[in-house]
Amino acid sequence: MKKTLAIIGGGAVGLTSAIHAYNFSKGNINIIILEKMDRVGKKILATGNGRCNFTNIYATYENFYGEDKFFSKYFLEQFSVQDTIDFFYNLGVLHTVLENGKVYPYSEQASSILDALRNKIDNLNIPIKTEFDVKSINKKNDKFKIVSTKNETILANKIIFATGGMASQNLGSNGSGIKILKSLGHSCTKLTPALVQLKTPPEKVKSLKGIKITGNLKMYSNDTFLKEEYGEILFTDYGISGPPVFQLSTLFSRYKNLIAYIDFMPSFTEEEVFNILKDRKKLLNYTNMENYFNGLLNKRLGNIIAKSSGIEKLSFLVENLTDNILKNMANLIKNYKLEILDTNGFNNAQVTSGGIKTSEFNNKTLESKIIKGLYCAGEILDVVGDCGGFNLQWAWSSSYVATKCCVKSMI
Repeated sequence: MKKTLAIIGGGAVGLTSAIHAYNFSKGNINIIILEKMDRVGKKILATGNGRCNFTNIYATYENFYGEDKFFSKYFLEQFSVQDTIDFFYNLGVLHTVLENGKVYPYSEQASSILDALRNKIDNLNIPIKTEFDVKSINKKNDKFKIVSTKNETILANKIIFATGGMASQNLGSNGSGIKILKSLGHSCTKLTPALVQLKTPPEKVKSLKGIKITGNLKMYSNDTFLKEEYGEILFTDYGISGPPVFQLSTLFSRYKNLIAYIDFMPSFTEEEVFNILKDRKKLLNYTNMENYFNGLLNKRLGNIIAKSSGIEKLSFLVENLTDNILKNMANLIKNYKLEILDTNGFNNAQVTSGGIKTSEFNNKTLESKIIKGLYCAGEILDVVGDCGGFNLQWAWSSSYVATKCCVKSMI
């Protein structure tokens, strides 16, 4: 009788694990995907703003974080970025490399990735059981009994856990898999939203809501510089968003007292900005502060810079600007300070920072050290990557190794 592998979760990890399992076993085991939503791969469709940057050509272990900084290294070496590109090419997906090394389907449609995976699974006749929300798992006599909230039961010889973390809960990742693993004896690090918008004091951003600027974002923990990113920054009524913000948001889970500084004119030094402002005083001495920043900064942003520099009313005449005011404005343009209060929550996050402790898993197979025959891969583990396709690469790499080792132990 064929042995059964149950894959819990029908996302990026679950779908690729099913394909790998069939290939490694040459069809000599039973494979079933258990998905709690009404269809698989919903989160895949939402990645990369619907374009799905499914890996990054610059991906190395240095792009990943967790209690064990080096945990991802072995798995990325076993299934590399090129392996990912080749895997999807064999499923009919041609790739293209765009900004910052992000790799997309040539169609620039996330549905291309999901459809390729689903079409292959259909071709291999691998069953997918949707609306199967796992309630409990028990192991007896080397067999797992998996029970759903509807009291349906599946028996399996091995399990691959691929349920994800807590991010994008409307797409299925609500932490249920983490709860089950904890009930089985595993432990979890602190869970924090990552690749997400950041909240700041509302009075510092509310009047800037809707403004997009291309600038530099530096992040500090108190006075200690951590990291900086350049790109498009969007102001919201609660804080800041945009690629640099998402990229730096993983710092929130790792450091206290985060402070962001925005450089609105990164092409110039502060001294050069001061000289530009001084020159504008001569050129625009016939007008007031309401028009002073026209052609230099967004008007609403200019108003905030002026008021934050000590100018109470925008009717203040440009000809009355002092060097001290100009220096204050130059400093604010180069270093607009925002205290980071919080993230914008799991519902808006792309991934979870934190997860089931990697120390409780074999660092070459991803088999649980606590429950033999149970494997984990992807976001459910305490591994989080930078923004730009890195987290999906972790999904593909960990899926490949976990599945290979799992299947090898079954045949």
